[in-house]
Amino acid sequence: MKKFTKVAKAPESEAVRELRISLGESQQAFAYRMKTAIRTIARYETVRPPKGTALADLYRVATETGHPKLANVFANALQAELGPIKMLTALGAAAYSYLPPHCEELREAARILRSAPRSPEVDAAITKLDTAIERTVKKFKVYLPQEATK
Repeated sequence: MKKFTKVAKAPESEAVRELRISLGESQQAFAYRMKTAIRTIARYETVRPPKGTALADLYRVATETGHPKLANVFANALQAELGPIKMLTALGAAAYSYLPPHCEELREAARILRSAPRSPEVDAAITKLDTAIERTVKKFKVYLPQEATK
């Protein structure tokens, strides 16, 4: 009788599954979010860990949804695959697409608050939003299009 030994899954595969479950999504829903086929997600979780742009996309989703430990797994795998320079380029591309709309949403929230009846709490919220925008733009300016840094 043959004995089967359990093969350990790649950390990226475990992270894909953990991210999907933490988001409360089925493989189908997660595949829709990732703009890929359900079979691809199933393979990522079992026999073939994600590579290349899929890792960058998973990093972005993990970051956007507040899962820094999982984002780290994807970033480390991407760095191992691409090397540090190419990884920074990939992360820069993610920042380039994600940060401008994020900053604009924060600016819009500040505009709405400025038009609301003023109170110390509203003024404090406006200040926090302005500070968050300023810090984000300053930290990631190198990755952002010129018009997004204004």
